[in-house]
Amino acid sequence: MESVVDVVKIVEELIKVPRYALVGRALNYPVYLSTREGVTSLWRIDPKDCSSKRLTTKPVHGAAPPKPNCPYVVFTVDVAGGKELHRIYYVDIRSGKESLVSDTPLMRIFSLAIDGERVAFTAATQEDIAIYVARLGGDWEKAQVINTYALVTDMYGDLIVGFGKLRSDPRTLELFIYDLSTGEFKVYTPKEGANSKRPKIVKDGRILFESDFEGRNKLYIYDLSSDELSKVKFTYEDYVKYGPIEHHSYGETPWGDIWAIGKKCGRGRLFIDGKEIPTPEGMFIGEPVFLGNFVYITMSSLTKPPKVFRVDLRGGEIDVTIEGELPKEISDRLGEVKFVKYKSFDGLEIPTYVVESKLASKPGPTVIYVHGGPWSEVMDSWNVTIASLVASGYHVIAPNFRGSKGYGDWFRNLDIGDPGGGDLMDVIHAREWGVKEGIADPNKVVIMGYSYGGYMTYLIMGKYPNLWCCGVAGAGVVDWVGMYGLGDAVFRKFIDILFAGKKELMKERSPINYVENVRKPLCIIHPQNDTRTPLKPVIKYMERLLELGKVFEAHIAPDMGHIILTTDDALKILLPAILFLKRYVR
Repeated sequence: MESVVDVVKIVEELIKVPRYALVGRALNYPVYLSTREGVTSLWRIDPKDCSSKRLTTKPVHGAAPPKPNCPYVVFTVDVAGGKELHRIYYVDIRSGKESLVSDTPLMRIFSLAIDGERVAFTAATQEDIAIYVARLGGDWEKAQVINTYALVTDMYGDLIVGFGKLRSDPRTLELFIYDLSTGEFKVYTPKEGANSKRPKIVKDGRILFESDFEGRNKLYIYDLSSDELSKVKFTYEDYVKYGPIEHHSYGETPWGDIWAIGKKCGRGRLFIDGKEIPTPEGMFIGEPVFLGNFVYITMSSLTKPPKVFRVDLRGGEIDVTIEGELPKEISDRLGEVKFVKYKSFDGLEIPTYVVESKLASKPGPTVIYVHGGPWSEVMDSWNVTIASLVASGYHVIAPNFRGSKGYGDWFRNLDIGDPGGGDLMDVIHAREWGVKEGIADPNKVVIMGYSYGGYMTYLIMGKYPNLWCCGVAGAGVVDWVGMYGLGDAVFRKFIDILFAGKKELMKERSPINYVENVRKPLCIIHPQNDTRTPLKPVIKYMERLLELGKVFEAHIAPDMGHIILTTDDALKILLPAILFLKRYVR
């Protein structure tokens, strides 16, 4: 059995492995986000020698894809110690000079786009949600109050486009088009009840977007001037033969072709005008960057950390621009990765990734890893939590329960109005499947998750306590009613959408109402300054555990919020979890 020192070393080594995500192109420089110096920062690649230069000093919370002909990259910084109150900055790609975009009030900024000298963004205060526009180094204005969850995705001239929950139906997504010159705010959907998303402005001011209004998700072009809609048609047939379920991203090449990263079963492929471009197996991170005869991409898998590749579009040769390697003593611990589907309580097939540990027997100690969101997914993409668990001797089963994205909007919508219901049963059936398949030892199965995964952990430990040997809940929700009262406008709207307005269900599905039933050891890890899943209700939950004499330990991560931005943040979350499992999984 490994010592505590060994466990700490494994976690530290994995956390130090840099993350990479290409953001876009500014002038002739590919720009990417990375933690290679311990803090999420913006970097640029010099295509002449593939060298990298760090551009920002402040921890970057989010960044907008730059425009190729613009030297500026805009990004947000949390200036409130993790409370997600943001300022917007921009950095000059040439000089590295960082400047404040505008002296806006402190707000939660959750999307932004740039066009030359102006930035458009959506932000929330306690009172409302709105679209704002700011001029670099100048003034700002609240352009349009929207009071719903919506994201700005592109800006060109006087047009701002985005998508969100813009009708009364919580299960649909619509596009919006805002004209700065006239003040007109237009909501567009090709069909009522459809999910249309991530619009981008392409040549001649047309709008490229994804929609499921004809069934499966496809790409369309909307011509605003003529009010005409057309399906994207490609010259080559590779894209159609592949048949993506959804799209990771899409856009227009510098020479005018439509490119798309199609997704299926948690993996992606790149197509230009319908022709597949050779790439490594796994999943893309961020945006492809087209420069001359090359495209730069970031890719990873569940056993291989992110790397930046350069693909020659003429011959298909692939070069590694930025390495991302694991120490051999850790990579040797990571076993087989499998994509499977199992049937849940109602016959619904649940897509799932399984990563086996070479250190564990079969059946052996197993973690059922519950992702956050809930509208997120586990892909064949680097996940430091999963890697740490596998390297520490645990098999991992990661179900993409109903409500996960990546498998069609119909699947994503299945938990709206039913959080902690069908999705919770999907997680229970993941355990049953793992035991039946001889992967999981029924006496050594752990439930673990962060954010919505933390919520599911709390709830399942109270409602189905005998299925687990212990649980780890990170940044989870214990009281939806209490969280609603503490949230700002956008998180109140998030809860309204998730529960489809069913206020009575918020109490029924709150883990604090089942705390008396907790029977197995529980590890609670929570960021001190978290404003998405506030700490106050969790403290009340811990008080009840204490009063009831339950076995638990609590770790309050100081000076951080919900989002992990530094390697130190990651250590605060992961290390207590792995050490807890060492104590209680025997």
